[in-house]
Amino acid sequence: MATQPQIARLPVALPDDYVCPDPEPWEMSQGPTIAKMGYFVARHFSGQENTLVRPPFVVNYDPYDMNRRIEPDLCVAFGVDVAAIDRRNGYIIWEVGKPPDFVMEVASESTHGRDTGFKRGLYADLGIGEYWRVDPTGGDFYGYPLAGEELVNGVYRDIAVATEADGMVWGYSPTLDLCLCWHPAWDWDIDDASNLRFYDRKTGRYLCDMTLVEGRLALAEAQLGAEQQARAAAEERIRRLEEQLRRQQSEPSANH
Repeated sequence: MATQPQIARLPVALPDDYVCPDPEPWEMSQGPTIAKMGYFVARHFSGQENTLVRPPFVVNYDPYDMNRRIEPDLCVAFGVDVAAIDRRNGYIIWEVGKPPDFVMEVASESTHGRDTGFKRGLYADLGIGEYWRVDPTGGDFYGYPLAGEELVNGVYRDIAVATEADGMVWGYSPTLDLCLCWHPAWDWDIDDASNLRFYDRKTGRYLCDMTLVEGRLALAEAQLGAEQQARAAAEERIRRLEEQLRRQQSEPSANH
């Protein structure tokens, strides 16, 4: 019996030294959300070994063509060799031995069609267990602010998403064990803020944005410093007035 010809794999040289010649820039509606969600989630899992959290990160999925790759806006994988992945400058599925566990896309005018079409189908084919999408505009691109899907028998099924009376939209991610929350009052268009936050049910708190905390701390310290300076200046004026009064009291009267 004739043996089947073996297809030779291309030498695995990329993405180690790969530099995208024309990186896709974040659009205004994406930037704050991508930056913040990567920070939130990475900080939350920073103490957990073998956990990879990366904002836009190359995922190579075809061992016969290294140019076939996808770049989720957020990629999370558990039980992986993070150092090895970083050395390769990309997530090479057949080397890691599994696809990422969680990916997320942020809507923009130029990408939203791929997010709900090509990327959704590809992520399902690759076996990525959870796929979330957030639209910072509240629905101008996707038609909804937040959606999550879980892979069941190779097909994505909706994860329940609730809408509260105050406009908050939220859903629970079993993979991250976090609630993803979108609120129109957390305006992405103001002060580089993001209207996507992550809520930890175990602590009863949102994941802390240390950049905001540090900014508020710096403002409070500046205000305290100004108050201390004002108090010192007032105390100095009082000291001078008291000194002036003592001199006047010690001087002999002009009538004596």
